[in-house]
Amino acid sequence: MSPGPSTEGLRNDALRAALGAALGGKTAPLEDLLCRHGGYGTRPNLRLAAAFGAEMATLPGTVARLLDHLGANDAAPDTPQVFLPVAAAHGWVGRLRADREVGSAWDALAVLAGDERIPVRLGTLDALTSFAGRPGGADTLVARAGDWLEIEDRELCFGAAAVAIEVFANRQVLATLSEPQPLLDYLSRAITAVAAAPRAAERSDARRRLLLSFPRTFGAAVIAFGAGHRGASWLEEECRSAKHPDLRAALSNTILALGDKSSGQGAALAQQLRSALEGSAKPPRDPTRRRPGAARGKSSRPMR
Repeated sequence: MSPGPSTEGLRNDALRAALGAALGGKTAPLEDLLCRHGGYGTRPNLRLAAAFGAEMATLPGTVARLLDHLGANDAAPDTPQVFLPVAAAHGWVGRLRADREVGSAWDALAVLAGDERIPVRLGTLDALTSFAGRPGGADTLVARAGDWLEIEDRELCFGAAAVAIEVFANRQVLATLSEPQPLLDYLSRAITAVAAAPRAAERSDARRRLLLSFPRTFGAAVIAFGAGHRGASWLEEECRSAKHPDLRAALSNTILALGDKSSGQGAALAQQLRSALEGSAKPPRDPTRRRPGAARGKSSRPMR
């Protein structure tokens, strides 16, 4: 998902009229039109959502009441009404672009990013990616995403972090960072949060999504921060200290992707990272029982 060009606001006269009525407290016509044109449930109309967000950026005063109302809709993910929180996510990003209601916007975006419904997460990811692709946006998102790691609700904390980290799998977004170290520090904090979570958290779907977000973003960071090998050094250090099996699996998947020819990184780097991860593994209970030939083809095999 790439940050697109600047989006125009709403061009549909009926939608614009309904928006005016909604700002006055009559939200039903706007909700009806957004649901009608918002795409089918799990495939939200992100172009319409972006246009709605661009319209929100132009409005004076406060619009938090309307966006809170749209964002609070708890419709099932396969219904038209699930588009309303998708529109709300883009609306809040529009307010950020206008530098209005900033605190409320980031609080609301954390909740939307942590939503269990796929369409809402996709919409929020798209909105945050468009924001992070603009000058200064990526640096701001790193700082705000760091705050999300302090959210007490673990499901919301992990879910919001998963979406934020997925934004940085986009190389265009990484290219807009003024300095890579804050992002690497943030990723280390996310790793620590996963590793330090109690055993009960291993059943968490949000934690699973967070782990799934790691490999692509870790790999993208290594590639993007190649000058001076800062990203590679960071990842190697994380491999050397990784103990939790789930985290080690995510790091293993990262190394396998970097070792693929399509990554352009070469076999030497992948082998260096592999050695670091293997070095932090628990020793086998009985090394004498290793099967002959067990190490064959290990460069393309996941590590434990």
